[in-house]
Amino acid sequence: MLEIVLLLFVALLLLLQAKISIWNSKLVDTRVLTLEEKLDLLTECGFKLNTPFTVENLLASWPRNEFEKPGFSLVLVSLGMTEEQEPWGNHCTNLWHMDSECIEDHGDYKELTQRMVEITQGSLPLENIQDFIDVEKKEAWVSFSFKGREFKITCRVNDDWVDPDFFGKLVELLQTADPDKIFVHFDLGGQDCLLGCVTRDQFEMLLKQGIEFAPLI
Repeated sequence: MLEIVLLLFVALLLLLQAKISIWNSKLVDTRVLTLEEKLDLLTECGFKLNTPFTVENLLASWPRNEFEKPGFSLVLVSLGMTEEQEPWGNHCTNLWHMDSECIEDHGDYKELTQRMVEITQGSLPLENIQDFIDVEKKEAWVSFSFKGREFKITCRVNDDWVDPDFFGKLVELLQTADPDKIFVHFDLGGQDCLLGCVTRDQFEMLLKQGIEFAPLI
């Protein structure tokens, strides 16, 4: 009889420990992360605030309480921005807050291509980037050289919206140049979005943290 009582007592203790463990894990998952903690986590996932920028530079655009609301969207947008004064340095090299309505005249697709090259951090060395844009005649293209080959991408013209298909060739070339890296996309629900480039391991880390990037296709 005593052995049965002891066994029941041990079983109850184990059950209580399991419930406490689950309760504690929920507390960790739901607690509010500080701005600094979010930046540290994003650094581990591949998106790092560039030197010499600090938290104070981000707080110049939005108050701390906005950054520390649930989710990562605002912190990511702030990382994807440039500083709000000359020389307009990027807060994060491999993350870009892009406005999809950005194609108006010659040079716009060239600038877009150059920024896409930059976020790969050397993995996609395109050269001799040129473009042509005539919105009224509905003609646009961008050309460049890559590993001794010449490429020309014809882009659809829809007012000042970037052609979504433009990115496909860059995705394809990155897979050839550095198979360990991928372009990623974060939907902000409007005409703007976030584009980044990370390793495949870093992409998996973002997903595990519930940060809903998707591969750019």
